Amino acid sequence: MHADLMSMFDLSGRVALVTGSSRGLGRAVARGFAQAGAAVVICSRNLDSCEATVAEIHAEGGQAFAVAVNMSEPDAPTMLVQATVARFGRLDILVNNAATVLDRPLHRVQADTFHGAFGTNLLAPFLLVQAARPHLGASGHGAVINILSIAMAAGSPDRYYYPPIKAALAQATRTLALDLGPEGIRVNAISPGTFRTDMVTKAYDEETLVRRAAANPLGKIGDPAELVGPALLLASDAGAMITGAVLTVDAGATVAPSGRG
Repeated sequence: MHADLMSMFDLSGRVALVTGSSRGLGRAVARGFAQAGAAVVICSRNLDSCEATVAEIHAEGGQAFAVAVNMSEPDAPTMLVQATVARFGRLDILVNNAATVLDRPLHRVQADTFHGAFGTNLLAPFLLVQAARPHLGASGHGAVINILSIAMAAGSPDRYYYPPIKAALAQATRTLALDLGPEGIRVNAISPGTFRTDMVTKAYDEETLVRRAAANPLGKIGDPAELVGPALLLASDAGAMITGAVLTVDAGATVAPSGRG
């Protein structure tokens, strides 16, 4: 029985494309998928960082391939899918994690930065799913995971790009689940709270992180490795009946009185 249960989470023979996977949450998820048996495509703008993550996966006995890509470029999604299939022959799992955290207060909202933020954080995931669709449908195990943020669920002063974009991607997740379900493709999302990534530790001092942790019911800030389990559930056969869902992973921040991580 134990072996049967473990097999539900096994990704052996599958190929996962994880954008923004050279660091932070994307890197943790990619490494976790590789440990579960998947061949993983590591991609971000920085090829050296991608290759460093690939080297870590190889050292752990996994399969990985590095691609440097700027998701704001219009042909990047098609190129990325083509590179994945050329290298591994298939594509089973797509994780839309790459994002820019560029934000602006109302008086600084401009057309160019607005379009740039929405292009990278919303249009690029659409185009990636579009390009990956035939391969995910042929997989028999096709799964898409969109990475959101709990910032989408509450007002954020002076933030007119990132939270609205993530809210839009949450709604798009539900629509994609409806459209792609008949093709055997599941589409879900994860909405993380505060995790101890390089981006977060650069944005907040330790005192602020301690205060945020204390405000959560679990009293903690997430380690990136703690996102692997939820992602593995949604990517594997263990989540075969889950589509159109937004899974919140935030140590209870959104149910706390403060409603934040």
